[in-house]
Amino acid sequence: MSTLDNPKALYQSNCSTNSEPYALQNIGDMMSPEFSENCIIIIDPSMQVHHKAYVIIELDNELYFRQYFEENDRKFLRCINSSYAEIELNNNFEVRGCIVQQKQRKQKSLHYYLPNVFSGEIEFTSKGKEKPK
Repeated sequence: MSTLDNPKALYQSNCSTNSEPYALQNIGDMMSPEFSENCIIIIDPSMQVHHKAYVIIELDNELYFRQYFEENDRKFLRCINSSYAEIELNNNFEVRGCIVQQKQRKQKSLHYYLPNVFSGEIEFTSKGKEKPK
């Protein structure tokens, strides 16, 4: 079996061991309407996970693209589309990175971490914004 026949093995050999940002394609409607099906997401594996961040997490040998929540010392993954159940995380998960940008066809790129215009500090926004010029 080639690595192209096994996308998880390809991901693990090229992306999870690298600290450089990488791209994946969103499959399904679990993260709609913020992330449309087939949009391209850019993941930064060096970005620190935090409450409400969009993340790629490996849990039980599966990769999940969800929004990360911390509530009352518990950790969850939630889909934006509420028709899907949330996943409670145990201590046996691995953060593969935070989504920092998405690109949809015929639309501008949306960025999720931008500098504050006053303080210059990088801030997260759960609704992507166009990068200021």
